[in-house]
Amino acid sequence: MKKIYYLITVLVLGCALFLVNCKDKEAEPTPDPRTKTQLITASVWKITTMVCDTSVDTDGKDGASKDLLSQKLPCQNDDTYLFKSDSTTTEYTNVKCNANEKVSYKGAWIFTNAEKTLTWNGANYPILELTGTKMVLRYTLTASGNVYGITITLAH
Repeated sequence: MKKIYYLITVLVLGCALFLVNCKDKEAEPTPDPRTKTQLITASVWKITTMVCDTSVDTDGKDGASKDLLSQKLPCQNDDTYLFKSDSTTTEYTNVKCNANEKVSYKGAWIFTNAEKTLTWNGANYPILELTGTKMVLRYTLTASGNVYGITITLAH
């Protein structure tokens, strides 16, 4: 009788341990079937972060920082960007920095390098990520003999 009781106890504990250690397989995200052109032209984009590899002081006010967005004027941080399927862009200025500033600016864009680079208004931005809600671009700027790497994140 003790053997049966022992065997039942071992089986119950074994089953309990098995059930506790079983994890549901996490569902893998479904890849977005849209093309890169469809992703970039889906809706208006806004810059959410702009980070430099090295600390710089672009506004001469708060000292050096890697966060370039915090050094821009509030009227510059609210701009939005619309990429159209005809390879034109429109930058919308929501709050003007001065009374004479235009409400919008026209530009152009195209994918190059097998759609790994966004050429936007003549500048090349390697694409680090492009999804239905997020675009991460890289930009290299040379100023005063120094080279700065800048990562720009846009969202909609």
